[in-house]
Amino acid sequence: MDTKFAQRAWENVFDLSPDAILVTDRDGVIRGANPRSAELFGYSQAELYGQPIENLIPPRFRNHHPAHRENYEAHPRARQMGAKLSLFALRNDGTEFPVDIMLKPIESDGEPVTLSFIRDITEQRIAQQAARRSDQQIRSIVEGIRDYAIFLLDPDGFVATWNAGAQRIKGYADDEILGLHFSRFFTQPDIDRGRPADLLHLAAERGRIEEEAWRVRKDGSRFWANVVVTALRDDTGALTGFAKITRDFTDRKRADEAVMLQLSSALLANMDVTKLLEAISASIREVIPYDAATLAISSQDANTFTVEFLGPDENLQRRGMVRLPMDGSPAGKAFQSREPVVLDSIATAGFAEPTVLHLTTLGMQSGCWVPLIHHGEAVGVLAIARQIESAFNHREVDMLTQIAGQVAVAVSNAAVLRHVSDLRDRLTQEKRYLEEEINLENRFDDIVGESANLRQVLRQIETVAPTDATVLIQGETGTGKELLARSIHRLSARHERTFIKLNCAAIPAGLLESELFGHEKGAFTGAIARKMGRVELAHEGTLFLDEIGELPLELQPKLLRAIQEREIERLGGTRPTPVNVRLIAATNRDLATMVAEKQFRADLYYRLKVFPIFAPPLRERTSDIVLLTQHFVAVHGRRMGKLIETIPDATMKALIQWPWPGNIRELENFLERCVILTRGPILYAPLAELEMPHLAEVLPESELTLNEAEIDHIRRVLRETGGQIGGDDGAAARLGLKRTTLNSKLIKFNIDPTKFR
Repeated sequence: MDTKFAQRAWENVFDLSPDAILVTDRDGVIRGANPRSAELFGYSQAELYGQPIENLIPPRFRNHHPAHRENYEAHPRARQMGAKLSLFALRNDGTEFPVDIMLKPIESDGEPVTLSFIRDITEQRIAQQAARRSDQQIRSIVEGIRDYAIFLLDPDGFVATWNAGAQRIKGYADDEILGLHFSRFFTQPDIDRGRPADLLHLAAERGRIEEEAWRVRKDGSRFWANVVVTALRDDTGALTGFAKITRDFTDRKRADEAVMLQLSSALLANMDVTKLLEAISASIREVIPYDAATLAISSQDANTFTVEFLGPDENLQRRGMVRLPMDGSPAGKAFQSREPVVLDSIATAGFAEPTVLHLTTLGMQSGCWVPLIHHGEAVGVLAIARQIESAFNHREVDMLTQIAGQVAVAVSNAAVLRHVSDLRDRLTQEKRYLEEEINLENRFDDIVGESANLRQVLRQIETVAPTDATVLIQGETGTGKELLARSIHRLSARHERTFIKLNCAAIPAGLLESELFGHEKGAFTGAIARKMGRVELAHEGTLFLDEIGELPLELQPKLLRAIQEREIERLGGTRPTPVNVRLIAATNRDLATMVAEKQFRADLYYRLKVFPIFAPPLRERTSDIVLLTQHFVAVHGRRMGKLIETIPDATMKALIQWPWPGNIRELENFLERCVILTRGPILYAPLAELEMPHLAEVLPESELTLNEAEIDHIRRVLRETGGQIGGDDGAAARLGLKRTTLNSKLIKFNIDPTKFR
C-alpha cells in the first residue's frame, strides 16, 4: 500500500511540477519528459523522447557538454540549483533562455539514469541585471562627482565609504581614511567643544542637518565647508549610519569677506551719496542674486518710509520714490522688531496689499527685509526681492544682515538722509557698470586691459565658449593667444576636464605626429612603450594647438579626421581610438595666403575657421599699456622681493609711444629687465632701447613702416648680443620672442645674424 502511494505521489509531482523534468540515460538520451518540459522547450513529449540532451543546449556550448556529462556519469552526485553557473537552454524555435538546473542520479529498472530539474530564470536574470545596472549607475554617479565629498559613516561616525570628490577635497586616499573617525576633519576648537558628536546627534534627531564651518584637510590646511549630514535608518527605524556630503565653499567665503571689505573701504573713503549707494547695490549683487533691491529710510516721526529702488535697472529707477506706512508692512515689521523678515510668498504672507504693491507689480514673489541698526538705533530697512518663491536661505539672510550693518553707518549720516530724495536722478545720470562688463571683469581675471578692442574679443569669447565650436585665434606673436584659449576653456562646459596645449613649431616635424596622436610599442626605433598623444589626453577636454600654421602638410589630413570623425590612430596602431575633443587653434601666420600658396590644406583651414577671433596687437590697444605696465611691474616686483611704488611719467610716455613689435611678451620682458635694474621705489627703465634716432633722420615719421621699425629693432638687438639668438641673454629673449619665431623673422627680413658677430 505504501509503495503504491509513493508511486502515485511521484507521478503527480512529475506531471504537475512547475519545473521541467527530464530523464536521461548514461548516453545522454532523453527517456522521459514531463508536460512542463514540452511547454518550456516547444516540443511535444513524444518529440522529446529519444533525443540527445545536447539538442536542448545552444550550439556554442554543445561540443563541450558530452565531456561534462561523461564526468558526471563517472562521479554521479546530486547538484542543487543556484550553483553559480551561467547556463542556457535552446528552444525548438532556436531561441535561448537562461536556466538553473538541479541534477539527481537514480536507478530505474536496475539502470542508472539522471533526473534533470530545469527552471526558467529569465525573469530573475532580468531583475538581477537591472539591479546590477542600477547599483553601477549609482556608484558611477557618486564616484564621478568631483566637486562634492560624498561618503558614509557608521552609527558611531567612522568612515565606511569614500568617493573621488572626497579624496580631492580632503586629501585622503581610500586606504588612508576608511575605518577612521570623521572628527579628524574638524578644527581643534570644534573637537574640544564636542562638535562632531553634536552634529551626529542633531542629524539623528532631526533626520538631516546642514551647516557651514571651517574643516581641515589631510595636510592641515583649512577650507570653508558646506556640510549636509543625513541619518540613515532601516525598515524598523533603527539607525544604520549617516550619509555626509561636503562641498568646498572657500572661494565663496573669501568673496563674501572681500565684499564686506570693499563696502567698508567705500564708507571709509567718504564717497558721495550716489557712489556710496552704487557700491551698496553692487556689493549685494556680488554675493546674493536678486531682481529688485530697495532702501527704506524712516521719517522723523517713524510713521512712514521713503523707499528708493537701487541697482542698474533704469526701469526700476524711473519708478521714483515710494512712501509706505510703517505699520502693516514687511519693512515696518523688520524695523520695529529689529529682526530680518523673510517671506517665501509675498502674496500670501498677510501684509496689506499697498505695502508690497511696489514689488508685486514687478512680479516679485519672495523677499527679505533687514533692519539698518546703527549705535543701537534702527534707521531704515534694506530689502531684496526675487521673481520666484522661497528664494532666500539662511546663508543669504546672514550675508544681507552683515551688509546692512555697513549700510546703516552710511544712511545714518545726515548728508545721506538729505540726498536720498534725489537718489533716482543721480543714479540715472551716473550709471553703474554695465552687467556685461561686470561679467567680463569677473570672468577674465588673467587678461589685463580695458580697451575697446580687447573687450570686443572678450565678448566673442563669451559667445563661443559655451559651445563646442572650433575656434581659430589669429594674431601677432606675443598678443596673448594662449590666455584667450584658456579663457574659452574656463568658460566652457568642459572646464572641469583637461586643457592640453601643444606648440606645433616647438617640436621637430619627425616627432610631431607621435606627440599629437601617440604611438604603440615598437612603432619606430626607440618606441619602447605605448604613448598617448595630446589629442587623446584632451579627451572630453580642450586641445589648444599653438602655431597651427607650422603643422606639416602630411599631418593635416590626420588632424582633420580627428576633428570630423572624432577618432585617431596611434602610430603603429591598427584600431581607431574614439576621442571627444574641443579644438582651439592659434597662429600668427596668414593661413588664407598659405592656402592660396598650397602650404596649408583648404579643408582643414575652413574646418578650423568655424569661429575666428583676432587678438589685437599692442599698438592697437595703447590705452592698455598703462594697466599692463602696472600689472607686470607689480608681478615681477613681488617675485623679486622689490617694492616699486612709482613709474615715472617719461617712462610711461616712452612705453606708450613704442610700437612693441613683440607685443605683450616684449613689453613684459622689457619690464622684467627694468625691475631687475631698479634699486629703489622708482622704476628704472633703459629708455635708450626704445629710441630709433637714425631711422627718424632718414625717414619722416609718417613714412616709417612697421616692418622697417621691426627690422631696425631686430638689427640693433643683434648688435648688442653679438649675433647670439638663443640663451637667457640672447636676442630672442631680449625681444620677447620664441627662438623659432625670431628665426622665421630673420628669414622673412633677410637678416644674417652671423654678420653681427
